[in-house]
Amino acid sequence: MALSRENQKFERLTITLVPTGDERSFRNVPSTFSSTDRAYVWRKLQELNYMIVPRKISSNEVKVDIYVNARKGKKGIDASVVKLVETFVQEKIRSEWRGLTFSGIAKAAAAQVPESAGRRGTIEEILGATLQE
Repeated sequence: MALSRENQKFERLTITLVPTGDERSFRNVPSTFSSTDRAYVWRKLQELNYMIVPRKISSNEVKVDIYVNARKGKKGIDASVVKLVETFVQEKIRSEWRGLTFSGIAKAAAAQVPESAGRRGTIEEILGATLQE
């Protein structure tokens, strides 16, 4: 999903996930990478547009940045957006991100959408190796 990013404000929430110890959990590292576009793409959940970019992958933790359209309240990002993202992450862990457990969400911060970071490549390219079954 391509969105015009002019005059839009985005927030970045960093999600920390913990692998369960099963090496297959690294196959389920969250990402919105499109192999067709060779870039991270926007997806839509209800009224929330999001992009997921892996930030750190290790045997101890997996950190991903989730970029969302900002809906500002009086004290920063709307709490309902943070709750929506947390609910989204919990649901994805139960369905698609098997082998990972939720550890926490870092405080939201205003962010530029990562144009250059959006072209990192596949999980294998980020790790520098291929994943074997």
